[in-house]
Order: sequence, then C-alpha cells, then structure tokens
Amino acid sequence: MRILHVLAQLPTRTGSGVYYSNLVEGLKTFGHEQAAVFAVQDGFQWDVLPADRCFPVEFKSEALPFPIAGMSDIMPYDNTVYSSMNVTMISQWQVAFEGVLGMAKMLFKPDVVILHHLWMLTSIGIKIFDKQIKIGVCHNTDLRQGEQNPLMKEMFVDGLDKLDMVFSLSDNQKGRINGVFGICPTKIVTMGGGFNQKLFYPSTTTRKPHDPIRIVYAAKIERSKGIFELIKAFHQVSKNRAGLHLSVVGTPDEANEAKLSDLIGRASNIELVRITSQQVLADFMREHDIYAMPSYFEGLGLIAIESLATGLRVVATEIEALISLLGETVNNSGVIEYVKLPRIYDTDKPVEDDVPQFIKDLAENLTKQVDRIRDGEAFADEIRSQINTHSWAGIANQINDQIARLT
Repeated sequence: MRILHVLAQLPTRTGSGVYYSNLVEGLKTFGHEQAAVFAVQDGFQWDVLPADRCFPVEFKSEALPFPIAGMSDIMPYDNTVYSSMNVTMISQWQVAFEGVLGMAKMLFKPDVVILHHLWMLTSIGIKIFDKQIKIGVCHNTDLRQGEQNPLMKEMFVDGLDKLDMVFSLSDNQKGRINGVFGICPTKIVTMGGGFNQKLFYPSTTTRKPHDPIRIVYAAKIERSKGIFELIKAFHQVSKNRAGLHLSVVGTPDEANEAKLSDLIGRASNIELVRITSQQVLADFMREHDIYAMPSYFEGLGLIAIESLATGLRVVATEIEALISLLGETVNNSGVIEYVKLPRIYDTDKPVEDDVPQFIKDLAENLTKQVDRIRDGEAFADEIRSQINTHSWAGIANQINDQIARLT
C-alpha cells in the first residue's frame, strides 16, 4: 500500500504534529510505502522518512512570505492566525499546497491519502486526490476553527463529506464533526491517540526520600492552557509542602513571557525551559514526578498519556476525550487526578468568577499527588498494563485495520 500523509503545519511541536509523525512511524511496521506533505520554515528538518519521500511546503519564503498558519491562534513556533489571513495570503497558501500535492500525486502515486485537520488543506486534498481513498483526521482544533470562523469555513472548507473515513479522538466528537462539517456519522471512527513507546517509558532511577518533588508542564504558554493559574496554584502548594520544583517547558511570545515572569516573581523553585525535540522532552520528563495539564481546552491531551507512560503521576482538567480513553480502572487508580473545569465560553476562555476556585482545586489535586509520592505509593502493574495499551503500536495496528477495510 502506498500512503501519503498530509499536514499543513510542522510535523512536530504540537499534539497534531506529534500524532502525524507517530502515525508514519507506526505504519512502517506493516511494510507500507509512505510519503509526506507538511509545512516547514526556518530551516526545519524532519527525518522520519527519507528526503525523496518528503514534499515540504516552505513558509517565510518568496512564495509564502509569512509564517506557517496554525490551527491554534498561538503555536509553539512563529505562526500566522488563519482568521487574520487576507485574500492574497490565502491565495498564496492555496497555490503552494496545490502545487506540492499535485507533485506528490504525480511522483508518489498514492493509493491512500491521510489528511490531517478537517480544514482548508483537506478540502484541497479531496479535489486533487479524486480517485484515491481519503481519510481525514480530526484533531479538535479544526472543530474550534470551524465554530469560531464560520465565514472562512463557508468560503474555503467544502466537500468534506467526500472523505471515505474520518478518525475522531473520542466518541463525543462525532456529533460535533457531523454538526460543524456535515460528515455522516457512519464514516467516523473513534481512534484516540497513542504515545510513542520508544520515547516515553519509566525511569530506572530510584527516587531518594530527600529528593525534591519535581512537577513539569510542557505545552504552549498561553491562557487557554491554564499555565498562569498553574503558577498561582503551585505557589499555594509550596506554602504547605516544602521541597517542590516546577519546570515550565515552552517558548512563550514576548507578552506571555512577561506575564509568566511576573507571576513567578522571585520564586527560585520555578524555571522556564525551552525544549524543541520529543526525545529531549521525554528524557526531561523522566527527571520529574508529576505532570500538570491545567488546560481549558484540549482535543485529547496526549501529553497526559505520555506522562503516565513515563511513570509520572498526572493532574489534569476534566477533558472528556482523555477520561473516556483511559477508562475507569486508570481514572480511579490515583495515578491521575482530574480538576473540575470552570465555566468556559468561546471554547477555551474561563469565566473569571470561577477562576479562584479552579486554582484552589488545582492546588488541592497537586497536593494529593505530592503526598502520594512522599508516602511511597507505586504504580500497580495492572495500571501500567492498562496505560501501555495506548501506545502507538496499538493505535497504528487499529488504523492499519481500518485502511485494510477501505481497500
């Protein structure tokens, strides 16, 4: 089988980019011929496939003199917001991707095309690959774009009902996919997401009783991710529990870095760390004990699963897709604690009156995990086994079976 993977962003650095790269890696097991279309800028290199199987679209170039358009308004790299693109920019974007997709069709001759994000590029791909099997992948940020930018959706996103199949992150996404993009529910298959077992595995180092307990956050530095509330919650926990450290992994813009610095103040047990590779991130996470995911909005929250696979306890907001994917056994085991979300509007904005209680709840759940570590509670073998079922080896096997159904 010849499979072409298509993404309008960098194939790393975000949840959808990691999903894209892991899917390519996972399908190698089945002997498929694979090629990839993706965006690049600033000298970015991607070595998951050989160079002759990669069809990059270069931004910040003569043809595309602006940064990559991101499905989120704030990305962990220089980006353009879709809703801010003018007619000229959209035309340049369309022409660039149409050209590269046409080249990939001619040179690679795919049997199956996997199109990431139910948005503008998938609509273009559906037209170009009219005779090929086409599978769409919903990452939730596309639903957000469709809901928040209905005019752009009406003008530039059409024909999605011609997809042969769509992978959703959770069962509860199916109704929204149908409502926002008009895709028949019978075409939608819940696939979830998995972790790369080659990267995310527990540390072999034994914790010493006097070691500080290290909490890590690794995501975009922006309000929708709850990072500023996490800093406030961490200050509260530190007043009652000594020997704590918080690592904030991310690359904030100037305004968010200033806000972060102001909230950290003179605290010597909080540091900002910049990491740009999954391998380095996985190694860094193994030096920690707790992962904090205080997001107001997530498609799945794959980083929480990667953290559990790495042996970290997790504190996360009540992300329905994550709760559904992990299942009752893991959810009730104490390895993960869920924080009730404040009331949310515009997809990812908290009602300000609810924020103080959210910070208090976040602090209480962080304290629970700190105390469990101090008490020497270990992951049960049964829980580790459950978590390991969500590896990319398992997800790739399911996806391979779905591809076989269509061919």
